[in-house]
Amino acid sequence: MELEVAWWAWMSLGLLLLIVEMLLPTDFFVFFTGVGALVTALVTGIGLTPGLMSQAVTFAIVSVVTLVTMRGWMRRMMHRDMPTGAVDSIVGEVATTLSEIPANGTGKVLLRGSPWNARNEGSVAIPVGVRVRVDRSESITLVVSLAPNANPVQSVH
Repeated sequence: MELEVAWWAWMSLGLLLLIVEMLLPTDFFVFFTGVGALVTALVTGIGLTPGLMSQAVTFAIVSVVTLVTMRGWMRRMMHRDMPTGAVDSIVGEVATTLSEIPANGTGKVLLRGSPWNARNEGSVAIPVGVRVRVDRSESITLVVSLAPNANPVQSVH
């Protein structure tokens, strides 16, 4: 006697896998196994796969075929509106020092209305209230240098 898994068990597995896909960044791998389980539930429900072996084969074939044929297309569809370059680069922008930044030291700058940690890799300290140029960003720390027009700013607030 061959074992049989009920259609509702395949349906439950399929829905669970689709929920997992929505909650975790699996890049559509779990999605297609969920599709395989849902298709297996459908063909089991209408009586085309009476035994466990035919259900397992259906599940495997549908999962692999849909993964191979549709994953690339789905990834392109999901990412087609995503910009490919730097979205909002702050390199080259001008900030104002909130504290003195010693030579090869760290301090604070004001950029776009928000305070940032800043590092001065130069050999001269940067005083409070002058303009600095953002040379690069290292995580949440800006590497800055004196801006060409590094005149003191009247109000830093």
